[in-house]
Amino acid sequence: MNIIGRLAALCLAVLLSGAVLAAPARAAVDTDLTNFDPAGNQVVRFDTDGNAVDAHDGAITRFGDTYYLYGTSYDCGYQWQYNTTFCGFKVYSSPDLAHWTDRGYVVPPRDCRYCFRPHVVHDAATHRYVMWVNDQDAADRFRVYTSARPTGPFTEQPVPDLPDQTHCTADLDVFVDDDGAGYLVCSNAGWHIAVIKLTSDYLRAAGPYDITGVTRVEAPSLFKRNGVYYLTMSDPNCGYCTGTGTSYLTASSPLGPWHGRDAWTAEDGALVARGGLYGLSQEGEDWTDYTFSFDVAPLPTATGTAAQAGFALRMNTDDHGYLFLLNGTASGKGTLSVLRRAGATTASHVVPLAEPIVAGEWHHVSVTAAGSTFTTAIDGVQVDTYTDATYPVGKVGFREWNGANLESARFDDVQVTSSSGATLLSDDFSGGFSRWVVPTSGVKISDNSCGGQPAQVATLPQRHGTPEYLYFSDLWDFHTNEALANFYWQPLSFAADGSIQPLTCTNGRIHLNPGHPGRQRPIPGLDQTSGVTGFRTACDIAGGERREQTFTGGRSGRLTSLAVTVFKDGTEEGRVLRTPPSDPLTVELRDGSRTVWSATVPADTVGWSARDVVLHPRVHVTRGHPYALVLASATTVGCYGFAFDDQNPYPGGTAAVSTDAGGTFTPEPGRDLKFHTEVS
Repeated sequence: MNIIGRLAALCLAVLLSGAVLAAPARAAVDTDLTNFDPAGNQVVRFDTDGNAVDAHDGAITRFGDTYYLYGTSYDCGYQWQYNTTFCGFKVYSSPDLAHWTDRGYVVPPRDCRYCFRPHVVHDAATHRYVMWVNDQDAADRFRVYTSARPTGPFTEQPVPDLPDQTHCTADLDVFVDDDGAGYLVCSNAGWHIAVIKLTSDYLRAAGPYDITGVTRVEAPSLFKRNGVYYLTMSDPNCGYCTGTGTSYLTASSPLGPWHGRDAWTAEDGALVARGGLYGLSQEGEDWTDYTFSFDVAPLPTATGTAAQAGFALRMNTDDHGYLFLLNGTASGKGTLSVLRRAGATTASHVVPLAEPIVAGEWHHVSVTAAGSTFTTAIDGVQVDTYTDATYPVGKVGFREWNGANLESARFDDVQVTSSSGATLLSDDFSGGFSRWVVPTSGVKISDNSCGGQPAQVATLPQRHGTPEYLYFSDLWDFHTNEALANFYWQPLSFAADGSIQPLTCTNGRIHLNPGHPGRQRPIPGLDQTSGVTGFRTACDIAGGERREQTFTGGRSGRLTSLAVTVFKDGTEEGRVLRTPPSDPLTVELRDGSRTVWSATVPADTVGWSARDVVLHPRVHVTRGHPYALVLASATTVGCYGFAFDDQNPYPGGTAAVSTDAGGTFTPEPGRDLKFHTEVS
């Protein structure tokens, strides 16, 4: 038979067998998104090698049939405000959002004090991948890189040169619209969010931009659904906090106008301000000496334990001027706080008041600005005189904090009169708010972002049907070791009117088409393992504190590898410079009371994130025989941590703890450390 005949016969045989010659399209998959264990504790996501996924404050996106996670690495000890070593930007890939493979660095470690928020988009015209990152040491606070592949290597491009008026310095997102137009969404260290149209290659600003009007927010993310643009954000801003809210705005164009919740409403002939931060007068940029007076009734905060009303003088830019806070509770006397603000408080004092400030009760307030002197009276009684010459001119306004403990107050009968007695502003709010720059406030979908800070809403297109919109937050705990942060992932749900439903802060499931089930990397010679799912972390191995995991040999042979998941940590809490362990980690293998093997692991080889330390005892083990893995360290500073699961993932043994340097171990029923063994 000639070659053509052989090929024809082969094709016929294949067809008759029911096989398909063409490569099949990847099937759909339903993935469980496990954020918490059955007890409600945060769990760690481990990659296909068994190490914690170390890519934070970044983004998830789909290129082709593969999902990619980009983020900042913290394993080398990177720490906000105390950055001495930048660990680089990493990328992971996954077929199903559950099994993530570490693809390495897209930007390697280098000197960088403030490098965060990598976001990557694909340029269909140039077939290049474009990555924007925040770097506050860069000439324009941002850097741009390109690559021929989503996994890099990425090459830096010229400075993007953003419009000065946007004042963008911090968190960002990059969005590509249906028509191919690209937009950079960025914040200026927590005060507002701007949307900037990019050039066709997504490398620079094209010119048009919009400043949304929201204040005290950060971590923006832009996506489009059914012709409506959504902009989610951290509301309020708070770096690495244990829980900040998530809000959103909507618009019919990426360049606005953006709409959210009405922070100011007119009710019963008065202004009611509910959060939104500053609302300033339309006029007054050149006002110098004047008296600002009004009636005010502070309302209960969200917890109902306090009341606070804020008002501002000589302020032309949000939070740059003089801020006055009238505070009180029903059980104690009130106070007046006077603050000079420049994005943060630069000077302040507190004035005790003779009478209580009770929620819902009206008071008349007046502040006279004469040169550098400010005189405040409440209900006709002078309570304070303050001298400061920092801000000589500026508008008046009101401010209510829009954080989780939302502030609100009623204001009425506003008068601003010059030193000569001329009326500069008079408003009883019967005609609306035309005399004011009304603050924009986002619509809340979570008060605490499920225990962290929002990072992104990823648009994941489907082959059939509408896209999935995956919400992503980093579960920071305000500890100095940010490498231990976990993730919260949840597909967003929408009401019939398009509004985003509140986050549920539970585990969830997502349908992916394309998608197919992934798997962990096969381990040759695997004998015993406690698995990779459902684990959380703790750190106490130091001095007399030791940890033990027992296991039973599954077969007889040589124990070629022993892996246990550990990390190092400082002992400090909060934003301080931490001290890592000073002594190495000791790993022992015991047969009853006898140590059959031990090794020391230097502190500088243990990461700050939970990773496998793989050791090679090469000792003989026997099937069915019990052994114990012991972790210890003589360090007197810092500690070594471990990953553990209280749902008994390994029935062949259990964890135990010793507080007397290994003299006695107390079993912890149901608890297992994360480990595995290989027997040849």
